[in-house]
Amino acid sequence: MLKRRFAAAACAVAVAVAGTQVVPAAPAAALADPATGAAAEARIVRGDIAVITVAVATLWKAPRLHRRIDRPSLTNPVDLVAWNRNLRTASQRRWLVSRVQTQALYGQEVLVREVRGRWARVAVLDEPDPQDPRGYPGWLPIRQLATGFDADGAYTVVTRRRATLRLGSGRLRVSFGTRLPVTGEDASWIDVRTPDGPGRIRARAAGPPPAATRSAILRTGRQFLGLRYLWGGLSAWGFDCSGLIWDLFRAHGMTIPRDADPQFRSGRRVSLRRLKPADLLFWGTRKYVHHVALYVGKGKILEAPNSAGAVQIVKVRRAGLVGARRYLTR
Repeated sequence: MLKRRFAAAACAVAVAVAGTQVVPAAPAAALADPATGAAAEARIVRGDIAVITVAVATLWKAPRLHRRIDRPSLTNPVDLVAWNRNLRTASQRRWLVSRVQTQALYGQEVLVREVRGRWARVAVLDEPDPQDPRGYPGWLPIRQLATGFDADGAYTVVTRRRATLRLGSGRLRVSFGTRLPVTGEDASWIDVRTPDGPGRIRARAAGPPPAATRSAILRTGRQFLGLRYLWGGLSAWGFDCSGLIWDLFRAHGMTIPRDADPQFRSGRRVSLRRLKPADLLFWGTRKYVHHVALYVGKGKILEAPNSAGAVQIVKVRRAGLVGARRYLTR
């Protein structure tokens, strides 16, 4: 994803993705009146380390930028199916470009930078970005946060597009890349610690982070073919170009910068004549990069292209190509 001043570039326009997210019972953070979020507001203060309590939280450039049609993304639980259904036209989706910053997954930790009414400005700790040294910044409703969660310890990561997390209060559909601490497991189930208390997830849908190898990254990336682009997206309900790359590497145990330009400034420079599968290719200028894709070999890339498209494998485009970076050694 780009800096917001480059919102009109190739990665800039959002298209939402339909998905399935069913949460019959609200999680603990939703026990407050959803219209006020009063209980959550009483708990969250500046300087807190808080945790995301919805499947996918959307972070905005400022409080209350949303339209009526965006409200399903602001509740707890979120209703991503309804939100995507509301985004019927390209112009409605394009509107998000200058307003949405990024997203964060269930269980991700954030540093609370500021509280303003029912909104909090946070830095997402494991989404590195030069805008804030502690993590990617943005605003979200306080009702989507909680404190007191212990995220330490060995974790399991969701490796399928989506998985069902069973909680005492109901079920929550969570995205690929969601990470939760493990408290026990058997052949069929993994017991986890969640922001909403003890939970369970099917062992076939999650596990230890796979080894970060070229073949593993490419294999994981291919499962998202056909998934529509979403500005700021980094979940199985929609990716932007750099969100897809960030999530693929994070699910394999590696944390890399969140946006395309910082991704270009990191990693090891590699000649375009010496590319290997899972290298990253970048488009834009030497001063600023606005698009990133994953090289798959034989002159092709895997990318989340733009608002009109979906995750795809296509031939490398030479126009605007400025370089490549390597993050993997095997």
